[in-house]
Amino acid sequence: MLSATNLCWGQFLDDDPELDIDKSPLPPYSIRKVKTYEDFTIFEFRDLNGRLWTNRNGLERPLVILTGKWGIRQDIKKWAHYLAYKYNNFCDIIWVFNPDSTEYANHKKKNEDLLNKFSIAVPVVIDSHALIGRSLKIEYDIPTIIGITKNNTLGFVYESPLNNAGKNRVDHLMFKKLLYCKWAH
Repeated sequence: MLSATNLCWGQFLDDDPELDIDKSPLPPYSIRKVKTYEDFTIFEFRDLNGRLWTNRNGLERPLVILTGKWGIRQDIKKWAHYLAYKYNNFCDIIWVFNPDSTEYANHKKKNEDLLNKFSIAVPVVIDSHALIGRSLKIEYDIPTIIGITKNNTLGFVYESPLNNAGKNRVDHLMFKKLLYCKWAH
């Protein structure tokens, strides 16, 4: 006889061969919200090309993270091209994609295929556990630019579509909070 604990949905989800869910260890369910100037949540992601992105031992360079749902991918792409053109020599830039915003939330391979077909100027990582979003309590409905200093502290979080006011504000934040401030190095 099966007990009630054996009938949980998660058990069957892992056994479904149609789903290729990431089997890496789950991050904690509850993550405290990171505030500006605090140490950022430890993360470890592999981009679609296989490069490891982690802040376990600090960062070699400041890191800019773009995030947003699949529906605003064109806006994310514009930000990626702008930031890569202007700041690639000074910091690393990645798009952290949360697959919950697609119809293939539990299909890692399908999400990878979608993202590989979508040409973007920065590396793309899939955040299957929404670690970045939960660490900052952000929504994915608007492009979000996150700056993490070389010392792994949160420099800034800014939400905006790509427009002149948004570019000016991000440029200001990049220079003041990420690239040329004493506590960032």
